[in-house]
Amino acid sequence: MRKVDATYLKDLFGQYSQKKELLYQTWFIHSEDRLKAFNQVRKGVKQIVKDIRNGSFPRDLRGSSLETVMNVIIAQQEIFKGAKHAFMWKPKLRIPDIYENRENQLAFAEMLDQIVTTSQEMKMLLAVDNLAEKKIKGLGPAVANILYFLEPTIFCPFNTSIVRGYNELTHSKIRLGKWPDYFKLRDGIIELNESGGLFSKDLGAISAFLFDVGKLNYVTPENSEQYLKVTESKTAAKLKNRQTKEDEKNLHYQIQYVLADIGNNIGYRSWIASNDHNRTVDGNRLGDYSLPRLPKTMDQLSPHLHETVSLIDVIWFTKQGEPIATFEVEKSTSIMSGMNRMDDLYEINRGNMMLYIVSPDKREQEVRAQFNRPHYMHNHDLHDHIRYILFADLINSYPSLKRFGQDYSILGPISHFSDGKLVR
Repeated sequence: MRKVDATYLKDLFGQYSQKKELLYQTWFIHSEDRLKAFNQVRKGVKQIVKDIRNGSFPRDLRGSSLETVMNVIIAQQEIFKGAKHAFMWKPKLRIPDIYENRENQLAFAEMLDQIVTTSQEMKMLLAVDNLAEKKIKGLGPAVANILYFLEPTIFCPFNTSIVRGYNELTHSKIRLGKWPDYFKLRDGIIELNESGGLFSKDLGAISAFLFDVGKLNYVTPENSEQYLKVTESKTAAKLKNRQTKEDEKNLHYQIQYVLADIGNNIGYRSWIASNDHNRTVDGNRLGDYSLPRLPKTMDQLSPHLHETVSLIDVIWFTKQGEPIATFEVEKSTSIMSGMNRMDDLYEINRGNMMLYIVSPDKREQEVRAQFNRPHYMHNHDLHDHIRYILFADLINSYPSLKRFGQDYSILGPISHFSDGKLVR
């Protein structure tokens, strides 16, 4: 496929940028409202996430924090004129399905939160791809109009005229409303922008150009076909390569969810690591299965130790607030670090607490090697209170454990000593 001709693009962009009546001059360059919108949208998106997570997000766009954000966006002249329409609740079609479906709401909030809290491009793209995988009815790439105001060098706006202008210029066949097409459009726009070397890295500039082309406000030369061919495939390939790692992270959260759910069902009060409370598993927010804060019995700890304990993956507390069982999920991280955190908590309730390492089956030898270290083998008190559980055993036994368990002894049949023997 012929590469983009940089000289031609510079000339094309240069001529367009001088047109004082078109969007580059009127909206991108000389618009204080556009500049103010970035902070307004970011603040509004944080409120959307907060409203969804605390359950106060309404069942309609009207009066919601989402409407506040969209009102800021549609004020950005003609380029975003119809952006709000995609989020208006249509009862007969039940779209977009984020007003009545709690799981979809949380997925939407999780994606937005990932965008505003990370600085890494790939993490942002993975967050959007994860939302796309949910296939939420009516929630398509119109979301990109919000994302643009959060990260304008990573996300481009997405609407009919921009797509039409892009297709005309590059002779592509991008379809409106499809996330895979949005990723292709984004890649192509970035390639054009970098090749032209004239517009800002803020993708609003080239998007304004494409919008004007799509609206026939600016007519490009008829011979553009021989110059403007783009690859349109980079993001999809990157996402595919990174998805495996993301799946591994999600498995870690799934194991935390299972352990907390078991604990809550057999008479304990579960704690999930504080930095994971806003993670979701199949639409379930982990914080909803955890104590909101560590029990008051933990207030006796030093600030450093209190923080260490708060980061243990799962803890089962008695109704009196005593820690009775702790779990560190060691999917791929250092097994030793998890054991050290549990050691610290064990000193508080010696003799009455069980410590569990929960790991993938393939790491069993690593776990046993750590259990056989002198610190554990020669400390008979500690040795008698530490076990390991394999992922497969936990997941396969999950329904029975939560149904028939009365205390932590229910874990006996699936937990192991350091010598690898099952506990009976």
